[in-house]
Amino acid sequence: MNLSNQPPVSPNPIRNTRHGSTRWHLVFIALVGLFGHVRADEELVLPLRLHLTQGATLAVRGLNLEVWVTPDEVKTIVLPEVNRIWKQADIRFEIERIAEEPIPESPNRARLLQQIADFKRADADQAHGSPFELTRSLFNPLEVHPAAINVYFFPYVGETLQGVAALGGNRVLLGVWTNKFSHGQEPPKKTLLTEPEPMNIGSLSRTLSHELGHSLTLTHPAKTDLPKGRLMGGAKQGYLLTPEEIAKARESAKKHLEALASPHAKSNRKPKGEAPAPHEG
Repeated sequence: MNLSNQPPVSPNPIRNTRHGSTRWHLVFIALVGLFGHVRADEELVLPLRLHLTQGATLAVRGLNLEVWVTPDEVKTIVLPEVNRIWKQADIRFEIERIAEEPIPESPNRARLLQQIADFKRADADQAHGSPFELTRSLFNPLEVHPAAINVYFFPYVGETLQGVAALGGNRVLLGVWTNKFSHGQEPPKKTLLTEPEPMNIGSLSRTLSHELGHSLTLTHPAKTDLPKGRLMGGAKQGYLLTPEEIAKARESAKKHLEALASPHAKSNRKPKGEAPAPHEG
């Protein structure tokens, strides 16, 4: 399986796909045409503070994993694809700040990094914690924007995981290495920056788009829910948002914007609104 980085996909919001997904794309377009009132003409612009963590090396299956993604790759490849995906909801994300941030030294640093390296999805299913919570004490709280959505690029976030976010919160954790493609059977490989439709193994752009959906209060649909090929999951994952998801995400986006307008939005206080249970992707 070739996991080398690929160039950004074309800006067309909906593409033809295999295995009958084209039919659902057409149905989706028809629904949007019939119920277009669920979308407003106003484009909602949400700021992202992007943290490319440095100084964390995770030893996983004989590999030393570090953050390899550059600020330029995030600006020119990842974010344009995220905005292509979210264009269907008239939501756009812009960079408030992007920085390569060192992880501060601490007595628990080595232990926490090892716990994250050893983390398995089953641990979260059994309520044994989450890499989302394990990393909290590793990051400098003074660098957290209290109202913008903070996205942390981390080497690896656990077996078969690519990203984690709290429902309705303002913090996203992304792994730039993953073994989700092999269901944990092979060592991690660098996550694709983008992947053209139909989705096969996933990408950093698609994972970020999915986790931002959780930040905008979207949850995973049931495996039986239609249409297939959806951003938030289901029987076959992809890039689509339903009209209901669009309406819900826009409502949440407006609340994020209200928080940004608060007099305390620029202070380095503890972020609020994070649900206790994170959503893995």
